Amino acid sequence: MTMADAGGPYRVPKRHGGSRAFALAVVMHGVLFAFLWVGIRWNNDPTGVDAEIWDVTTQMAAPKAPEPAPEPEPEPPAREPEPVAPPPEVARPLPKEPDIALEKKKKEKEKKDAEDKKLAELKKKLEDEKKRLADLDQQDKLKKLEEEKAKKQAELKEKEKLAKARAAEMQRIMGSAAAGSTGTAARSTAPRLDDGYKAAIVTKIRSFLNYPGQDDVEAVYTITQLPTGEVLGVRKVKSSGVPAYDTAIENAIRNASPLPKRKDGSVEREITATFKLKEMRQ
Repeated sequence: MTMADAGGPYRVPKRHGGSRAFALAVVMHGVLFAFLWVGIRWNNDPTGVDAEIWDVTTQMAAPKAPEPAPEPEPEPPAREPEPVAPPPEVARPLPKEPDIALEKKKKEKEKKDAEDKKLAELKKKLEDEKKRLADLDQQDKLKKLEEEKAKKQAELKEKEKLAKARAAEMQRIMGSAAAGSTGTAARSTAPRLDDGYKAAIVTKIRSFLNYPGQDDVEAVYTITQLPTGEVLGVRKVKSSGVPAYDTAIENAIRNASPLPKRKDGSVEREITATFKLKEMRQ
C-alpha cells in the first residue's frame, strides 16, 4: 500500500524513460523546422499551404497525430498568351514658347535675307540694262551727230558751189551789160531751146503748184538758172490778173529748183514760159 492509500500527501510519481522524451522533442523540433521551411517556400509559390505550429511544451505528453496533407488543387488551365501591344509612340516634346519664337524669327530672317538677295540681283540687272541702253543711246546720238555733221558739210559744200556759180553768172551778166548788151536774155552756148526740154521744166513746176482756184487764167514768167539747174531768179512778164495765182506760180518755180537739164547735161540760162491754169491742172 502506497502513501496515498494511507492518506498521506500526493506526490508525482517519478517518470521513467527520459531518453524517449528527448527523442520525441527532437522529432517535434524537426517537424517544426520542416513546417517553417515549407511555409517560407510556400510564400513564394502561387499555391497556398496551411501550416499549424504546435506548442511543444504543452503537448509534449500526448502529441496529436499530424493532419493529413490537403489534396492538391487542380492546376488552372494554361492561359493563352495575351497579345503584346506595340510600344506606345514616344511623343516628341513640343518646343517651348521661347524656342517657337526663336524658330519663327529665324525663319523670318532667312526669308527676308532671300528676298533681299533677289531684290539686289534684280536691281543690279536693272542698273546693267540701264547702262547698256545708255551706251547704245550715246552711240546712236554720236552716230546721228556724225551723220548730221556730214550732211551739213555736204550742204555747205553745195551752197559754196552754188554761190560760186551765182557769182560767175552775175559777173558774166554784168560783163555783157557793160559790153553794150541790148538787155535781152543772155543765151548759153548750149543748143537751141527745144519743146521737150521746156515741157520737162513746166511739168516739174506743175508738181509743186498749190492753187485751189478754178479761174481760166494764165501767167508768163522768165526764169534765170545756173548751169546746175538751180533757179537764180524769177521775173513776171505777164500777170494773170489773180494775185494768188501769180504768187502760187512763183512759189512753184522756186520750189522746183533745181530744174531739169537737157539730155547732154546743159541748161538754158533764161527760159520764158507761159503757165495756163488749165494746162497746169492736167
